Amino acid sequence: MRFAIIGAGGIGCYYAAKLIEAGETVSLIARGEHLQAMQQHGLQMKHPDLNFHQKVTALTLDNLISDAQPDQFDVLIICLKGMHTQQVAEQLKGWFEQSGAANHPMIFSLQNGVENEKQLQQALPDALVLGGIARRIGTHIIKPGLVEAVGPAEVILGAWPNHQKISDNELEKVNQLEKCFKNASIPTDVSADINKELWRKLIVNNGVNPVCTLLEMETGEATHYPSLMPLIRGAMNEAAVAAKANGVELSEDDVEGMFQLISTFDSIKPSMLVDREKGKPLEMEEIIGVVIRGCESLGQDAPYNRSISTLLAIEVDRQKA
Repeated sequence: MRFAIIGAGGIGCYYAAKLIEAGETVSLIARGEHLQAMQQHGLQMKHPDLNFHQKVTALTLDNLISDAQPDQFDVLIICLKGMHTQQVAEQLKGWFEQSGAANHPMIFSLQNGVENEKQLQQALPDALVLGGIARRIGTHIIKPGLVEAVGPAEVILGAWPNHQKISDNELEKVNQLEKCFKNASIPTDVSADINKELWRKLIVNNGVNPVCTLLEMETGEATHYPSLMPLIRGAMNEAAVAAKANGVELSEDDVEGMFQLISTFDSIKPSMLVDREKGKPLEMEEIIGVVIRGCESLGQDAPYNRSISTLLAIEVDRQKA
């Protein structure tokens, strides 16, 4: 299959390396020094089960839009921070409309948050939008062009919001993508209700990412403190309420399962903490704000998330000062 990975940071580069090793055609869309390093020296990826160093096709999004046609690709994988999704969705909309191509690539969001797929679908109504989850993976750009990753890097994907109205042809495309990923030794499952899976992941991210970022801890270190567990569980319960406000029913068993996962999964440095260390904008609206808004829409407060958000915002401002 022919892929373009838009937002080829740590996560995007890992899956790009796996797909390239399996013989797939991949273009990496990036910017800045990381892009320049990949253009000049190739991509170097280090993982306990993967040692990759090859020349790659790397370019800017502007170059992609000006030099290529959408039907040259089967899948566009979006690996951007959630605050950039709307802008890129509009750029892709203009690209699709200008090309006049009848066949559009699948749009596969592999991002944090639960609102990216909706933004992509609204801008690109004629495209098949897939939601996705990358779980049990930690990645870091050690220096431009060099990425380190850990974990089994599992993927869950499915047509957004679910498979209730998916056609046989669209389902075949989803299954073809699953087969392609598995052929690249990427553990992959298809979900018939990816929107629910996205909210389940948000519960995990909401529980640990902000707390770890505030305290500057890896996940395994944070869950080592019994005194933090009620705070983490409280935030997760609020996320489950917000899911209900968005039409997703999550049971107490769902929340408990995610809590147990947090307590046992491999220790990683959350992406939000990495962004704080690098002085980059944090996905606070995508991970915390969406929960607060969801609870408020039901006439409820979200005291755990509101408190964590307030403290984290103050700490970030102090860091900038």
